[in-house]
Order: sequence, then structure tokens, then C-alpha cells
Amino acid sequence: MNPPPVAQHVRALVALAVVTVVSGASFVLFKASVLAQQPFAEGESTWFIAAHNLLPRFWLGVVGLVAIYGGAALRLTRTEWTQAVFMAVTSFAGCMFQTDGLQYTTAATTGFLTQFYVILVPLWWALAHRKRPTGTVLLAGLLVLAGVAVLARVNWHTFRIGRGEAEVLFSTIFFSLLLCSLNWPAFAANRAERTSTGMFLLEGGLFAVVSVAACRDPVHLFQPYTSPSWLALVVLATVFGTVTPFVVMNHWQRFIPTTEAALLYSFSPVVAALSEVFLPAVFSRWVGIDYANQPLSLTLLVGGGLILGANALIQFWPQEK
Repeated sequence: MNPPPVAQHVRALVALAVVTVVSGASFVLFKASVLAQQPFAEGESTWFIAAHNLLPRFWLGVVGLVAIYGGAALRLTRTEWTQAVFMAVTSFAGCMFQTDGLQYTTAATTGFLTQFYVILVPLWWALAHRKRPTGTVLLAGLLVLAGVAVLARVNWHTFRIGRGEAEVLFSTIFFSLLLCSLNWPAFAANRAERTSTGMFLLEGGLFAVVSVAACRDPVHLFQPYTSPSWLALVVLATVFGTVTPFVVMNHWQRFIPTTEAALLYSFSPVVAALSEVFLPAVFSRWVGIDYANQPLSLTLLVGGGLILGANALIQFWPQEK
């Protein structure tokens, strides 16, 4: 017997809230794994480092899901493969730009700027339903936009921002499309563990192609795997930053409105900011990297506060019913 809609909605909120906390802390983990990889990639582009860092996470995700669900995880229907392809392409593009941008800015700033999809998701939703966004959504969007401007330190004379911030913002276009697809009625009957497995398999293949194509010295494709500490960071990033968030989101997000889910995820960078206050020093001692703790600056507090204000606004006055 299926639980009543209200109970199902509450369960979905709890599950997605836990994922938000876990994925927020993972931004520091991602940054640490990139820094740990850099000594093994001298002379390589940041695009190579991004793709090669992401590659094992997704293929390890496939191994993990097959270990949990057996061979059935790879038996997808045509509709499930359709969703898996769309998710793989959008996630691949989003992760590439986000991880490359992460090499030019902090984990906390990356986390907050990623929340730009809070504006994009309601706009995609309104466009798909041929409806005008409500005043609440527009106001929430303006708050997020203001927070992004503060965090990205926009130069209003030239309207320029740093490469890292620009790439993270661009990545949100793809992440917003990915989030919207999780609520599409055509995919409602798809099984999350199977679409996730298909997505991870395809996405890992895309990262492998980019890694080989961008590599200047073939030895750099294999050197990081000789480092136990880098491998440990990759496994942790796979479990807490890739497999768990995607599987939980794929299953539970369909039970709450897309806009509500997007704003709920806005709490992720708060966790990232708090984690970056103390976790970098822990990873630095463990792995031997130069990753200093980041204080909670006024810029981070003001920009993050504006984004959280948008989250609270949309939760009390949601657009979708």
C-alpha cells in the first residue's frame, strides 16, 4: 500500500535534506581531490584534470550500484535509457564546467554559485507549462541573483567576473535541465537505480574520451592511481558526492515540486562554507596538499544570506501546488 501524498512528501523532503548536507560537504572533498591530483598532472590543462578527476567517480558508481542491485541495474527499458542519456549529457557538461571552475575559486563560492539554477529551474518550469512565474518566484530569483553578484565579486564597470565563477555559473544551465528532467511525467515509472547506473556508465565514457583527448603525456592517465591518498579521496567523493546524491534525487525528487526541490538544495553551499572553515586543514595533513581553511568572510555571509533568503521565501510561498 502506497503512503499518503503528505507522508510521501515529508519523506522526500527528509531524504533530499540529508542529501543536501552530504553533497554540501562534498565540495571540499572535490577540491581536495583536485589538489591531490595536480602533482601527477604537471603541464596538463585544467580541463584534463577535471575530466580525469571525474572519470573514476562515475565508473566506481556503476560498480557500486551493480554490487548493490546486481545485474538488473544494467537492464534498462528504452524509456530508462532515454532518461539516462539525457542525464548523462547534462550532468557531464555541468560537472566539467563546475570542476574546471573549482580550480580557480573556493569550494564555498562554487557551492553558492551553483545555486544559480534556483532561478533557472522555475523559468524552465514556467516555459514548459506556458505560465508566467509568480511574483514569489521572481522575487526569490532576484535575491539569488543579488547573492550571486556579491559572491562572484562582479565588476560593475566592466561586468566581468573571474574564470572560475563564470564557469560555475555556466554549469548551472546544465544542472537545471538535469533537475527538471527528474520530474518529467514520461520518466515517472523509471527505476532510479537503473537510470542512475546507465547515466554513470555513459557519463564515465564521456569523461574517458575527454581525458584521452586532452592528455599531453599518457603517463598522467595512470600516475594518480599509484597514490593511495588520492584514491581514498576519489572513493569518498564517489560515495558522498556522486552515487548517494544522484540515486536519492532520482528516486525522491519526483514526489515534490521541482521548484521546491531546487530551493531546498540551496542549503548545500551553507554546509560547504561551514565545512571549508575546518576540513581543508584535515585533508591537508592527511593527503599532504596545500589547502588552507577558508574563513567565513563578509562577502560569503552576505551573498549566502541572500540565497538562503530566497530559499525560505519559496518554501513558505511555493509556486507549484
